[in-house]
Amino acid sequence: MQHHILINICAIFGIATAVIIICRVLKIRYIIGYLITGVLLSPNTSGYFADMEEVEVYAEIGIILLLFTIGLEFSFTNLRKIQKYVLGGGSAQVFFTIIITSVLIWLVMRPSWEESVFWGFLYALSSTAIVIKTLQDSNKIATPHGKFILAVLLFQDIMIVPLMLFTPIIAGEGGDLWEALAWLLGKLMLMGGIAYLLTRFIIPYFLKTVMKVQSQEVFLIATVFIVTSIALLTEQLGLSLALGAFIAGLIIAETDYNHMAITCFLPFRYVFMSFFFISMGMLLNYEVFMTDFGWIVFWILFAFVVKAAAGILAVKVLGLQWQTAFAVGFSIAQIGEFSFVLAQSGLKYELISANNYQIFLAVSIILMSLTPFIVTNAERIYPMFKKINTRNG
Repeated sequence: MQHHILINICAIFGIATAVIIICRVLKIRYIIGYLITGVLLSPNTSGYFADMEEVEVYAEIGIILLLFTIGLEFSFTNLRKIQKYVLGGGSAQVFFTIIITSVLIWLVMRPSWEESVFWGFLYALSSTAIVIKTLQDSNKIATPHGKFILAVLLFQDIMIVPLMLFTPIIAGEGGDLWEALAWLLGKLMLMGGIAYLLTRFIIPYFLKTVMKVQSQEVFLIATVFIVTSIALLTEQLGLSLALGAFIAGLIIAETDYNHMAITCFLPFRYVFMSFFFISMGMLLNYEVFMTDFGWIVFWILFAFVVKAAAGILAVKVLGLQWQTAFAVGFSIAQIGEFSFVLAQSGLKYELISANNYQIFLAVSIILMSLTPFIVTNAERIYPMFKKINTRNG
């Protein structure tokens, strides 16, 4: 069994290394390389992985570590500097995307309202990993549109938790809607109280005691213990492992050891995040491009236009310039990595069919592949649009 696991890891990372080297030569982002690796290793493509349970376990660990590090980087000091953008712009973008998507899908496809709203949930999220990496590589993270994008993506990363919690409720799995909402609110309040006690009294003392050993290895082990125990606690409360990991990150971020935790976990974050993207690629059945190519093209255009429009509206609500609005709107006009997780939940609760799930994966991967080029050139879009508009006028 141990050899079987090692062989699988060897195959995954061997092919991933080769693909990423090729992607590097072609100037394609490494995350796209992970997705391509997943497609190549998919049971629908090669048949090597007949059973993907092991990879899905690694992917779940990747999500936990990803949310934990997001919580670690969630600085309240930095948040206060852009709180208007986070709370105003972020909430407006998510709200506009859900509303526009839900209404248009209901008008076009006539599904149930639950399915329409769930599609709004999926479209509301953008790719934090790809967009932020592209902004950093092009030195645009400090620009006006870069700051706004960072704020919106931060809000989206927080929203994944309530969206995942609301998914079984709108699917009717939680019983009466208002009763389920009341239980959810009660659980969140209880978890909030526990998190407050851990932040103020327990975790700082625990880490202070651990640091007396003066060993980075012991600190790393202790941090893993904190993350896993809080994640398991939230799961026992009927919430999610991801929420617990995020809360653990927030708690440690409030201690004096947050920078050390970030340093320790960054390498692990990238390793397990690679498993996450590879596993998402492995879920895609390439045959969907032959059977539903027309629908894939339609939904690519639909998602791009709706998300760009919602992003532009969110910026204009706060009174910023049109150039910033266009740069933000087009930069976040893709499907996010956490939408994959949400889509799997929707598949489980029958809010999305198996075929539509495959179409969604295809659309998401293509939009992610186009994102680096769009983000890099986002500032040029409004001047081009204005020039064309002036010429036609």
